[in-house]
Amino acid sequence: MDELIMIVLVLFTVVLLITVSMTLAALISTIVVLVIPLVVCTIALLIALRIKYGGKKDPSEVSIGFFHPYCTAGGGGERVLWCAIKSIQEDHPYVRCVVYTGDKENDDEIINKVKKTFDIELGRDNLEFIRLTKRKWVEASTYPRFTLIGQSLGSMILGWEALTKFVPTIFLDTMGYAFTFPIFSLIGGSTVACYVHYPTISSDMISSVKSSSQSFNNDISISSNKFKTFSKLIYYNIFSKIYQLVGSFSKLVMVNGTWTGNHIRDIWKKQFGYDLFVVYPPVDVEGRKQLKLGWMDGTRKNMILSIAQFRPEKNHQLQLRTLAHLLEKYPSHCKQPLNTKLVLVGGVRDQGDRDRVEELRNLSKELNIEDHVEFQIGISSDQLNQLLSEASVGIHTMYNEHFGIGVVELMAAGVIPVANNSAGPKEDIVRHEDTGFLASTVQEYAEYIHEILAYREKYTEMQKKARDSTDRFSESNFSNQFLKYIKPLINQSIRNNDSKKRN
Repeated sequence: MDELIMIVLVLFTVVLLITVSMTLAALISTIVVLVIPLVVCTIALLIALRIKYGGKKDPSEVSIGFFHPYCTAGGGGERVLWCAIKSIQEDHPYVRCVVYTGDKENDDEIINKVKKTFDIELGRDNLEFIRLTKRKWVEASTYPRFTLIGQSLGSMILGWEALTKFVPTIFLDTMGYAFTFPIFSLIGGSTVACYVHYPTISSDMISSVKSSSQSFNNDISISSNKFKTFSKLIYYNIFSKIYQLVGSFSKLVMVNGTWTGNHIRDIWKKQFGYDLFVVYPPVDVEGRKQLKLGWMDGTRKNMILSIAQFRPEKNHQLQLRTLAHLLEKYPSHCKQPLNTKLVLVGGVRDQGDRDRVEELRNLSKELNIEDHVEFQIGISSDQLNQLLSEASVGIHTMYNEHFGIGVVELMAAGVIPVANNSAGPKEDIVRHEDTGFLASTVQEYAEYIHEILAYREKYTEMQKKARDSTDRFSESNFSNQFLKYIKPLINQSIRNNDSKKRN
C-alpha cells in the first residue's frame, strides 16, 4: 500500500511539473485536445444512457421508488419510510410504491416485521420490493479510511444497480444517499426528492476537525496530528462542495428538524418554504399516550431507559459511565428501595453493531455495574410499551442528534427525558427544566437522574407537560405534512404522463 501511495505521489508530482512548465498556449492546446473530447464523450454517454433507461418508465403509471437499503433495521428512519408509504397508499392508491432494499427477507417477512415493530399495517396491492445485491458498497466497514467519500461513491454503485432494475417516476431517498441523485435525475429522468435525517457532512464536523476535537468521526490519531488535521480539513471541504453539487439535483427536500434544516440550507443552498421543508418524523405518540402516567402510584420503577440503535455516534458508553458515576456518588441507588437499573433498547444493522453491543457488555463489567444494566435487542412494539410504562427516566446521549425520535417516545409515554444539550433535542423537543432536562457531562446526567428518582414527588407536573408537548410529532401530523409536499410532485408526474400520451 505504501509503495502504491508513493507511485501516485510521484505521478502527481510529474504531472504538476509538466503543467507548471507549460506555456499558456501549450496548456490551452492540451485542454482542447484532451478535456473537450472527454466532455463531449461524457455528454454523449449520458444522452445514450438517458435514452436507454429514461424510456423505461411506464407513462401509464406514477411510481415512487423509495431508496432504503436497510428497510428492516427497525429504527426511526424506518418508521419514516413505512409511514410515508402508508400515507401514499391511503391518499394515492393508484401510485406504485417500490422499495429498493438490500435485506434478504421475503416480502411477507418484511411486511410482518413492520407490523410487529411499528404496528403499521401496509397494503400489498401497490407495494413491491426490489432486492439489491451490492449493499456492501455502502457499509462503513468497507472503508476503514475515507469513509465519507467511500460510502458516497459506493452508494452510486448501489444506486446504479437500483436504476437498472427499476426506473421510478419519482425517486425518493429516505436514508441520506445524496450521491444517487444525479444517477436517477440525469440518466433515469426521475424527479428526485429526499427526506434527510442527517447531513452527510456539516459545518459542525468541519469545526470539530479544525479545533482538533476528538469525536467518533475524528479519532485521536487525527486530532493530535496537525498534518493529518490539515489534510482532513482539505478532504472535508472538497467533499462538502461535491455534496452541495449532488444535493442540487433534489427538487424537494424534507428534513426532520430545525438543526438538520439549517445545515442543509447552508450546504445545499436550499430555501425554507420553497424547496426545503421541516417535516417532523412520525412517532407513535397516540399509542404511547395510552400508557398510564403512574408517577406516584408505584407503577413506575427506578428504571433509566435508553432507546437508540447501537451505532457509535449514539454514545452508549456515556450512559454506562453515567450509571457508574450515579451508583458511586449515591450508593442508595444500588439497593432497595431505589435499586436503579439502566435498560438499553435498540436495533442492530450489521456485524459492526453486534460487536458494539458486546463491547458495551464488557464495559459494564469493567465498571462493575453489570447487575444494573440490561440489553434489549430488536424487541417488539408490545415489549417496548411494557418498558415505557415502567421506566421513570429516559437517557439520550448523542451529540448533535439530528432529531431524537427516542426522546419523543419517552416523553409521550410519561418518561422524563435527560437528553443531550445539542441539536434536535435542544432545538425542537425538550424545554430544559420544563419538559425534561438537557445535559452534556457524566456529572450533569447523573445529577439530573438522581434528582428525578430521589425526589419523585417534585416532577409530577413535568411528566404531564412532557407528554402534552409531543402532539406535534404524531404519525397523523407527519402524514399530513408529507402528503402536502409530495402531492405537487405526484400531480406534476400525472400531467407529464398525460402529455406524453397525447404526443
